[in-house]
Amino acid sequence: MDSSSQEEGKKKITEVKTFTVPFALRENQENLSINTNSPSKPSKEQIINQAFKFHSQGNISEATKYYQYCIKQGFNDHRVFYNYGVLLKNIGKLQEAEFSYRKAIEIKPYFAEAHYNLGNILIDLGKLKDAELSYWKAIELKPDYAEAYYNLGIILRDLCKLQESFDSYLRVIEINPTYPNIYYCITEFLRDSDPSQLNKSKLRNILNLLLERNDVTHKELLKAFNFVYINEIINNLEKIDSDFSEIELLINDQILINALKKIIFCDLKLEKVLTKVRRNICHFISKNIKTVNSSELQFIIALGEQCFLNEYVYSSTQEENISINNIINKCRDGELNEANISILSCYFPLYKLVDQIPYLTSFHSSNQSFQELIDLQITEPLKEIELSKNIKKIGSINDDISQKVKSQYEENPYPRWRYGSHQESQKLTIIQAINNEIKPNYINKNKGEHQLKVLIAGCGTGNQILQTQRYKNAQITAIDLSLSSLSYAQRKINELEIDNVELIEMDILEVSLLEEQFDIIECGGVLHHMDDPSKGLKALVGVLKNNGFLKLGLYSELAREDIVKARNYISGRKLQTNEENIRNFRQKIISDALKNLNSLKIIADFYSLSEFRDLCFHAQEHRFTINQIQETLKSNELEFLGFLLPKPVKSLYAQYFPEDKKQMNLKNWEKFEEKHPNTFAGMYQFWVSKTEN
Repeated sequence: MDSSSQEEGKKKITEVKTFTVPFALRENQENLSINTNSPSKPSKEQIINQAFKFHSQGNISEATKYYQYCIKQGFNDHRVFYNYGVLLKNIGKLQEAEFSYRKAIEIKPYFAEAHYNLGNILIDLGKLKDAELSYWKAIELKPDYAEAYYNLGIILRDLCKLQESFDSYLRVIEINPTYPNIYYCITEFLRDSDPSQLNKSKLRNILNLLLERNDVTHKELLKAFNFVYINEIINNLEKIDSDFSEIELLINDQILINALKKIIFCDLKLEKVLTKVRRNICHFISKNIKTVNSSELQFIIALGEQCFLNEYVYSSTQEENISINNIINKCRDGELNEANISILSCYFPLYKLVDQIPYLTSFHSSNQSFQELIDLQITEPLKEIELSKNIKKIGSINDDISQKVKSQYEENPYPRWRYGSHQESQKLTIIQAINNEIKPNYINKNKGEHQLKVLIAGCGTGNQILQTQRYKNAQITAIDLSLSSLSYAQRKINELEIDNVELIEMDILEVSLLEEQFDIIECGGVLHHMDDPSKGLKALVGVLKNNGFLKLGLYSELAREDIVKARNYISGRKLQTNEENIRNFRQKIISDALKNLNSLKIIADFYSLSEFRDLCFHAQEHRFTINQIQETLKSNELEFLGFLLPKPVKSLYAQYFPEDKKQMNLKNWEKFEEKHPNTFAGMYQFWVSKTEN
C-alpha cells in the first residue's frame, strides 16, 4: 500500500498473505483498514476501506465485489487499483492484475510499490525486459528498495546480464545485510554463473563473506573459489619446502582456512600439493623436528577437517603409515597434545582412534578451532551412533540388491555435508516451488491450504530435507535403507531445530506399509540403484495422491559413457569394494595409467571417497534414455512437467526448438541431448504429476 503520507501510514494493517516464488520474488501487499461508525449511506472512503478490510481478512469474494463496485463507480483511487492488482495476482488473473497496477501508476506515477509489483506480474507473463524497466523505476523512486534490487537481480540473471545481476544482489546486502534468503540466492547465482564474467575484486569480497557464514551450501562456491584463489593457493603451497619455513604464506590466510573447513577441494593439482604438505607435516611431528606454533596448528586443524569432509580420499605412503603409528604410540604414552591429535585427524576420523587412545574423549583444550575439530570428528559421530538407537524402522529389507545398497551406505553415509541453507524465512506453495523449477512451463492448480504430506524416498544424510523446508505447511516423511545415513540426518535436523520431519528406516519397495497417501514425493538418484526401478516407481505411484506431484532423478545412458567404462574395468578385474581398492583405482586415474578415464578427474564426485564409490563402485546402477523415460511415464500414467536445468541450458534449447514454448516435448529433448551429451551429466531431474484415474 502507498505509504507516502503520514496519515496513510497510520492506516496500515497486517499484510495480506505474501505471494512468494523461489528466490523470494515478493509482492508488497499492504492494505488499508479504517474502523468507522458507518452511517446509513456509506461514504466513498468507507466503501474503499470496507474493500480493504475484506481483503485483509481473506474474504476474497467480498473484496472482489467491493473493488469492482469502486471501479464501476469511478472511484479513481490508486489504492483501489493497487490492492485489486494484488488480489488478481494471487488468484492467477495476471493480465487483469497488470492492467490494475498500470491504472494505479497512471493515477499516481510516483508510486514505487506499484512499479515493483507490476514488475513481478510482468515476470510471470514472460515480459522480462519490461519487468526490468519496472524495477528500475521503483528503485529510481525509492533508492534503498532492497526488494526491488533483489528481484532485479533475478531478472538480470535470466537476461544473462551477469555482472549487473551480481551488482544488484550485492546492493541488497549493502541495504539490508539480513535480507531473507539473499545469501542463499547469491550462492546459487555463483554456482550457475561463469565467474570470469564477474568483477574479481567484488567476487573475492563476497566469497570471504559467504565462507564466514554457516547458513549456505559452501560446495556451491567451488567454481568461484577456484577462479579467484586456486592458483594463488597452489603457488604458496608449492613454496613450502621440506623445512616447513614457508608455511607462513598459508597459515594466516583466513579464506584458505575457512575453505578447507567447508568446501571439498575438487582440483587435482591442489590435491597433490596438499597431500605432499600433509606428508611433510606428519614427518616433522613424528620426528619432533619442529614445535608447532598456534598459527601452524590452525592450518593442520583445517587440513584435518578437509580430510574428514573428503573421507580421507588422499593416498598415503608407507613412510607416512610408520609416522602415524609412531604418533599414535606417543599419544598412548602420554604425549597427548593438540598437534599430535590434529595431524592424526588428517588420516583417520578421530572417533575411530578412541579405542587405541582412550584419553582422546576426555582431552580438553582452550583452542576453539581445536575444540571444533573434536566436535566434528568425535562428538558428532558418537552422537549419531547414539541417535541410531531410536530411529523408527518399518518392514524388512529382503531384496538382495537393497541389502547390498544398504551395506554400502552404512559404511559410507552419503553424501557427507556440513552446512546448508535452511529456508525458513520464505515458505512457498508447492505450485510456486514447482513452477520455478520447470520454467518456462507453468502449472496453475490450487492445492488448497491443507497440510501437505511430503515423502522423501531415499533421503540419505538429510540434505534434501533442507530443500523441502521451503514448502508451506508441510509434514515430511523421510525414508532410507541406511541407518547410518538416517542417524546423520537426525543429527542435522536436531541441530537446525527442524520439527516437521519423521525419519524411518525402510525399503521403498515396502512404502505402502506407511499407510499414507502423499501430495508430493521426491525421489532423486534412488530408483536407478534398485534391482528393478520400475517396481520402485510403481510402489511410489501407489502412495501418491491423484493430481499429486513426483520429482525424480535418473541417470542418463548418454552422459555416463565414461563412468560405464570405469565400472566395466572394476568388474572385469573383480576389484572388491573397499577403501584401499577405491584409493588405488583413483591413483591409477590420477597417474594417467588409465588415460581413457581422464574425464572422471573433472567430476566433483572424484574428490570424495563416498562420492567416488557411489560414482564407480556402486553395487547397482541402471541408466536411462529419454525415450525410456517417456515410455515409463506413459505406462504409469504420469504427466511430464519439465526438467530442472540451469537457465543457459534452457535458453540454448529454446534456440533449437523455439516452437516448444513450454519445453515439455521429450522427443525434442532427446535430440538436444544427442547434440549436447553432457546436458544431464548429473542426472535427469524432472517433475511429473499423477493424472486422475
